[in-house]
Amino acid sequence: MKKLVLLLLVVAVAPLCAQSLPPAPSPDNVDNASPALQPPPAPSLQRNIMPQSLNHKPNAVKPPPEIAVPIDRFFKTLKAGDYSAAYETFLAGSRLGAQKEKMSDFIAKTQEAFGLYGKLNDAEIFDNYSVGSNVLVLTYLTRHDLQPLRWRFIYYRADKSWMLINMGFDDVLLDMLD
Repeated sequence: MKKLVLLLLVVAVAPLCAQSLPPAPSPDNVDNASPALQPPPAPSLQRNIMPQSLNHKPNAVKPPPEIAVPIDRFFKTLKAGDYSAAYETFLAGSRLGAQKEKMSDFIAKTQEAFGLYGKLNDAEIFDNYSVGSNVLVLTYLTRHDLQPLRWRFIYYRADKSWMLINMGFDDVLLDMLD
């Protein structure tokens, strides 16, 4: 079965892990005309940019209503099959909603995932935890005909209200089975 992994709408700059590259050539032994003597470019590392962190027992408590209601509406609209409306409404007014090209890609990946795993039947909160007092990480599971999908929503409270700063979904469930 085709494996779908989507982690999108994230801008992350992370240092590369330790890599073994050949030592940089000294100016004495480098012929600038010979690209074969140039060090190879640093390899790009594929990373799970929204890893599941289960250093605690999952807490399936619903988030505050100002967060839970829009998420519930988002999933209900996805269930109805109106992917564009679901994302446009859910992301309206956020920085993520302003990134139209990424939103289009996200809609396409959602359609692809639902095509692979079946229609969305329902959604439930799996985990709700805070990172400090101003970051809230929510993990939802959606139930489909063939297997669930994991959705991650990250909210930040800069002042008095919560704002969505990141979201994504994937079909990687192994790290949740410990």
